[in-house]
Amino acid sequence: MAATLSMADIARLAHVQRPVVSMWRQRAVPGAPFPTPRADGRFSAGDVLTYLSATGRGNNPDPELTSDLTVASSSATDPADRGDLLTLLAARAVLGADALAETDVEDLLDDVEALDPDDEWLFSEVEGADVERLARTADAVADNSYSPAEAYEQLLAADPDPSGLTAPLVDLLAELTAALLGEDSKLVDVAGTATGTALRLAADESLTPPAILLARDLPSDRATARRTPLRATLRRYRVHRCEVGTVAMEDDWDLPAGSVILARVPDHTDPARADPAQSDPDHTDSAHTDSVQAAPATAEAFGLIDDLTLQMGPGTTALVLGPASILIDELPDALVGQRDAFLRRGLVRAAVRLPAGLLRGGGGEHLALWLLAEGDSRHLWAGDLSGRSLDAATSQQLLDDVVAVARSERQRAFSILHRAEAAKVIALSQSLVALDVSPADPLPVSAADDAARMAELLALLAEPMPDPLSGLRPEASDAGGGGHGSALSATLGDLARKRLVRIISGYRLPRLPAGTLQMWTAEAVATHLPAGVDLLALTTAIPGAALTAPDDLVFTSTGTPHAVVDAGGGSVVAYPARILRVSPTASCSPRAIAATINELRPGTGIGKWRSWQVPLVSGSRREVEDVMTRIQAWEDQTRTRLAQIGELRRLATRSVTSGAVRFAAADCTHPEPAPVDEKGQ
Repeated sequence: MAATLSMADIARLAHVQRPVVSMWRQRAVPGAPFPTPRADGRFSAGDVLTYLSATGRGNNPDPELTSDLTVASSSATDPADRGDLLTLLAARAVLGADALAETDVEDLLDDVEALDPDDEWLFSEVEGADVERLARTADAVADNSYSPAEAYEQLLAADPDPSGLTAPLVDLLAELTAALLGEDSKLVDVAGTATGTALRLAADESLTPPAILLARDLPSDRATARRTPLRATLRRYRVHRCEVGTVAMEDDWDLPAGSVILARVPDHTDPARADPAQSDPDHTDSAHTDSVQAAPATAEAFGLIDDLTLQMGPGTTALVLGPASILIDELPDALVGQRDAFLRRGLVRAAVRLPAGLLRGGGGEHLALWLLAEGDSRHLWAGDLSGRSLDAATSQQLLDDVVAVARSERQRAFSILHRAEAAKVIALSQSLVALDVSPADPLPVSAADDAARMAELLALLAEPMPDPLSGLRPEASDAGGGGHGSALSATLGDLARKRLVRIISGYRLPRLPAGTLQMWTAEAVATHLPAGVDLLALTTAIPGAALTAPDDLVFTSTGTPHAVVDAGGGSVVAYPARILRVSPTASCSPRAIAATINELRPGTGIGKWRSWQVPLVSGSRREVEDVMTRIQAWEDQTRTRLAQIGELRRLATRSVTSGAVRFAAADCTHPEPAPVDEKGQ
């Protein structure tokens, strides 16, 4: 391997942006000139390391440790060598070996064969690798990384798949899947198209690792099996120590309730599907190519989705990702009937056009997401995120909406999805998001009712708010050690390890009828408004379900973190919400912890709660709790007022704008009855 680096490689090695390296070349350090490039414009890796060590430039404290990985990831490295390095890193990861260079090649093959006796994912690759030449490089890359698995992923990222998904979309799919998975269920990765999402879930220490199934087409012979790209998928799972079962697409998957199927349908621009003759510009123009390929691609996509629906039973959901041109946009008459068939069967519960730019290769293509599940066949929930970015706030809104649709939660305000009549969508054969899908008010309300309710709200808003902190005033104290900057804190992970707090996962509950038992869902925690569930239905679904204790903290870590203190206790908590129970001997305030969690930025979520810094109480815990409880009372009053104002605004929007209700000036000093004409009107 040529130990040379490009300017971009140097930037990655030094942990800086590419223009910074150009500035280094222009602004030399006395006694340490920038390395001289070779004839091909690249730089000796040794010279670069000497320069960085002498100047101290860059943000990498020890660039020599990561130089082997940088060289291996460089575009100048032979792709075949990089492939062999990936193979050797995989072997080291699955074998737990300390050094490949110290292992005899035949012994290495024997060890790999013992793990892969049927040669399904690794043996042929190790057998064909140049082990003797590359073993030391593989060892250096692994030794200077957190783990061989991390080194494998970093080297794999050197040749990114242009059709791969960006991190924000993978995170969204992982959080959606985590919210939809039930107890003792399975996660199905169809044809290896959702491996990144599955690994994202497996890496979350706060979740029980899901049972993963890899659904694939069985190869016709052994030679074909050795060439299938699913070998790399299985290898990647094994590198991360994920036990994965395999199942043929045509077999019965026997999925329990709560299972989730993840699939991505093909696009006609996928180079793996393209006919070389059609993709050659000397044979045909691009417009003709698109028209020729679009129909087979659409038929193949809907054929795959149809196969998935045959595997779905009660309580099973599927998340299908694909081009918006197939799943959302208007289709030709010859193809639209295939999509309408799924709408008629009531399997498409939600359809969303996603923002552009969610593929690693860039471009303006829009992807779309379908939620498939049994449910209300009369309605479709549709949303369009065109022109928006998939930032943390948008991801959280979409996550909440899709989960609510999957759980048939109607009594909530949707942020992105809107309900459409399925029959209307089918009849017009247009884009699934092109319609005015705002549902009409199902229950007509009289103007008198609206006027009476608005008068009631105005009276409530006019009442003075009591002061929970009346009679108290803040005073500086020497006990704090000189200011808030010296306040003590600890991570939740440390507190949990010391048994000062206890984290209890919420229950994966089926859809239950409403009732009087208080229930904290993820949405309820975010809004501080608990839902209600029927106690008998709960005990039937979850016998012996444990409830919260007084002053338990309930929190969520997906998307934007939220927390609330359940002062009275006696509530059931639904996954993905969790309970944080503070030990009576801990110097911690549940309400102070909740306030800290609610201040965390979006994206601090899935799997990160162990690293959250929370305050410790250096004085009287009872005094802190008393103050925080009083402040919470202020917040609760304010939240109630805001809810009343929101209701007043909605009523005014409906009735005042239409002229059904008007606000007349009140004359409280000389009220007179309204004049009555001869007809009594």
